[in-house]
Amino acid sequence: MRVREWMVADPPTVGAMAPVEEAGKLAEEHGLAIVYVVDGEGKLVGFLTRKAISSAPDPSLPSGKLAAPPSVTLSPDDPMERAVVLLGERHLLLPVVEEGRLVGVITRGGVLRALAEMAGFGEEGVRIRIKLSHPSEVYRALEVLAKNDLELVAVIRGGDEEVIFHIKGLEDREQLLSQLEEALG
Repeated sequence: MRVREWMVADPPTVGAMAPVEEAGKLAEEHGLAIVYVVDGEGKLVGFLTRKAISSAPDPSLPSGKLAAPPSVTLSPDDPMERAVVLLGERHLLLPVVEEGRLVGVITRGGVLRALAEMAGFGEEGVRIRIKLSHPSEVYRALEVLAKNDLELVAVIRGGDEEVIFHIKGLEDREQLLSQLEEALG
């Protein structure tokens, strides 16, 4: 799963030479916490927060003069896992840049939708939670699922050496649990 699948393409931007006042209007109009600033070729110069916009010494200053360079950018081909980790650290939005040009942004909402798809949330099926005594036991559990001709939707690592299998096609839960207990015994 790549960033390009979940990014908001072509986010609103303001030109580097546009006055900060224009960036403020754009933020207000679109409800943006951050306004990205680009040069004449669409290359990312930096960003302005609402606080930076409102505290500008002169609203006619060029936006590019006040824009802070981003500390982190993503490529459209970066794995979504990288965006998940970065957004979990401290970032509100992550700019997606290709050859220096701003092509999109990743939002927390985009990350949540991606995680939901990865975990199979919203798909039919059941979840079976098992405790492993060793991480390699997951392979024996997968063999049991395969022998029962069950469709695997997702595998999620839980806390305390647990793993959660989201599966389809289960008819007898107790029988499966018994088989898993025997295999992992």
